[in-house]
Amino acid sequence: MSINYKLVFNIFFIMIGNYLSSQSLEIPKNIKTIILKSSKLSSPFISFGDQLELSFDDLDADEKNYYYQIQHFDYMWNLSKLYKSEYIDGFDDIRIKNIRNSFNTLQPYTNYTLNIPNQDVKLKLSGNYSISIHLSNGEKIFEKRFSYINNRTSIEIIISKSNDIENFKTDQKIKINLNCEDCTKIYNSSSKLKVIVIKNYNWSNSIIVEKPKFIFSNNLIYDDIYFAGGNEFLNFDNSNINSTNYRIYKSKLTDIYNNFLVNDKERTNQIYEFNPDINGDFLINSNNNYDLDIENDYGRVHFNLKTNICNNSNNIYLLGRFNNFIINDDYKLIFDEKKKLYTGSFLFKQGFYNYKYGYTNSLNPNTINYLEGNFWQTENLYTVLIFHKKNNEKYFKLIGEKSIKSMNIKN
Repeated sequence: MSINYKLVFNIFFIMIGNYLSSQSLEIPKNIKTIILKSSKLSSPFISFGDQLELSFDDLDADEKNYYYQIQHFDYMWNLSKLYKSEYIDGFDDIRIKNIRNSFNTLQPYTNYTLNIPNQDVKLKLSGNYSISIHLSNGEKIFEKRFSYINNRTSIEIIISKSNDIENFKTDQKIKINLNCEDCTKIYNSSSKLKVIVIKNYNWSNSIIVEKPKFIFSNNLIYDDIYFAGGNEFLNFDNSNINSTNYRIYKSKLTDIYNNFLVNDKERTNQIYEFNPDINGDFLINSNNNYDLDIENDYGRVHFNLKTNICNNSNNIYLLGRFNNFIINDDYKLIFDEKKKLYTGSFLFKQGFYNYKYGYTNSLNPNTINYLEGNFWQTENLYTVLIFHKKNNEKYFKLIGEKSIKSMNIKN
């Protein structure tokens, strides 16, 4: 990372703290497959006019009454100083009505689906939002966050190999051109303009850029933004839950289906190898079922990892968008002395999943280190968000968004 951006990174760490402090709420073990997306894309970035869909499964399968609440945030995930009536039209704290039980599955569950806007509520303002789900007694179950965009800007993103001598083999460099008819209207002493770059839909891996490097009347240029390249995600596909494939070497039926993956190896000191992925995401899928929400079954997926880096002072976790890339004991691997491998088995609904292994140590328990290496060639998905607020306004508007993959990187 470039030392010219110490200020940026200090602010970046503050944002991570705000984001993770809420997102790291321990989710009950009966809640699985939380999906928040646009009606058009599997993305937490929703454009004005699009419908937002939130769905999740409750493995207790007892048709509980769940309620939802909506909150508005600024660009750093601090609560906005707005009354609820200013950013929603209607009422929240409403019971989720779309409830269906699983059909013909070994693992019973109840599926809950919520669409916004609906007959009770719609969003009025752009910005960062959260939907929190709770029981009738007020107990909070989980929270999902998304961004609601009123796109009024033109954004160009250029991704290249880092030109930093120390990190040119590992890092990727981002350059952003923000085009505007008159940039003085949004970048001036009477307002605040914030640019945020997010890697692979993971807010924990994001950077706030405070100031452009070059300012022109119709163009603001943000440059020298660096990310570690990381590595391609590992994957498995249990869409056909009773079958094997190149990643699943054995499928076994007990009370539910069990899928056993081939052993994974630590990739820290390996050479780069392109492996097509979906940038940490997951896709619920099946070749045999029609209604995936309630007909797809759950299987227990068994993981084995060989690594020489970790020891008893480290904890290893499975990470991906399926758990918001957040360390959680529900996805913790345990060292098997007999196999000399880290092992773990976790429930996953039928589908295609990306994942990585990360570890923490006792000195920095909240810092995630990945067992994958860093390569400038890695294909990543970068999203740029543009927030704007006049000094006399109460909230940050989200006026621009663009996502691009780092394919065909300029060397």
